[in-house]
Amino acid sequence: MDVSQNQTECFGLHLWEPGDNFSREEFNENFIAIDAAVGPLGRVAAGAYLGDGAESRYIPLPFPPRAVLVKQGSGVRVENTRTGPCGGLAVAGHPLASVPGAQPAVAIEGSGLRVCFDPTYSSGSVNTNGIVYHYAAFE
Repeated sequence: MDVSQNQTECFGLHLWEPGDNFSREEFNENFIAIDAAVGPLGRVAAGAYLGDGAESRYIPLPFPPRAVLVKQGSGVRVENTRTGPCGGLAVAGHPLASVPGAQPAVAIEGSGLRVCFDPTYSSGSVNTNGIVYHYAAFE
């Protein structure tokens, strides 16, 4: 046989049987199909930072994110009017804040995120000195 006769169900990738000849065009078609299927998912960056108590702090990322999820390292999530947000989801153009118009706890800014400490909340938002925070950023 000159070309593959079978293809995968989901992406239509070429499959070869013993005795089939390999075609460079079929390999290229497979790579193009994989790139088209996976490419739109975008990149993900994850990491951690240690809160330093600064009122505002910039955390650089390897790309401009569309969404960022920040949580205390313990996984605890407290959010009410007395403690303020200890983490949550910020989306480009829509920062995480305890109430509309309040200083954002987390905001997407360029190729990174800005996290803030607000001493009026007992939890200090998402940059309390000595607290570890984890983040996941999505392109």
